[in-house]
Amino acid sequence: MRTLFIAVALLGFSSGVSACDVCGCSIGGNYFGILPQFTRHFVGLRWTMERTRTAVSAQALREGRLHSEEMFRSADLVARFYPAHRWQVLLLAPYRIQEQREATRLVQVQGLGDVSLLANFILLDTGDSLKRRWRHTLTVGSGVKLPTGRSSQVAADGVQLHPNVQLGSGSTDILFAAAYTLRQGAWGWSADLLARWNTANKQAYHFGNRLSGSTKFFLWKNLRGVTLLPNAGIFADAAQANRDQNTLVRGSEGISVFSTFGLDAYTGRFSAGFSYQPPLWQNRSTVAFGARWVVSANIIF
Repeated sequence: MRTLFIAVALLGFSSGVSACDVCGCSIGGNYFGILPQFTRHFVGLRWTMERTRTAVSAQALREGRLHSEEMFRSADLVARFYPAHRWQVLLLAPYRIQEQREATRLVQVQGLGDVSLLANFILLDTGDSLKRRWRHTLTVGSGVKLPTGRSSQVAADGVQLHPNVQLGSGSTDILFAAAYTLRQGAWGWSADLLARWNTANKQAYHFGNRLSGSTKFFLWKNLRGVTLLPNAGIFADAAQANRDQNTLVRGSEGISVFSTFGLDAYTGRFSAGFSYQPPLWQNRSTVAFGARWVVSANIIF
């Protein structure tokens, strides 16, 4: 029987002018996180929620003089399939519910976001070897984020929404991913990286390229037919500056670092989990990210 192992991969995206050049945005967009049983198919649903606060300057942000506050919610269809030996295909299709509050204005949008597809090749997998004390998995892959979400919506007052509040980026973006897991006995460690090379959309808005990564320690505990996987680690996201009509958008670049704490449970063909990701440090001058909550449920087959 194949051992329960971890495969971690990140996917994400980060349109129309407001009084603020930079509005809060979902930091990494989509990501897969800890996935159930490394060598089996699954289909699942995941709910994500996070807040951001935006100001017109770094000083205004420090003093609490906000331009806007944003709430991002996403209900995602997540799936993984094995079309051939050593190959994985990952799918993420988000349904987004987004809200931006300003002093005298409330904007709410919802609908399909940008769908992402990723193909991974399993370079190394000794997760089922009983002869090895240290067990490893290593995958590398590439994929695409498609412009399936609307990127040119306007508010009720006729003003085009800021690009970060749109349901999609409007661009076709290329993804490159790598994930590694090491386990010895009941303890393990995982690390992953995802690079995203973005293109400009039809509105000539170009989101900056991004590099995201995480590292986690986990404990594998069997309890009366249920496998528990508590985990803790760090997630980081770095973004280059966005460009609007080939002009740099001030304050859109920067690095954010989050701690992450989670618990996943597996029993038979079902898995469920949650994670909490509070911010540790960030140097984005006009945007402050709040904590992210994630809840998921999967059927394994």
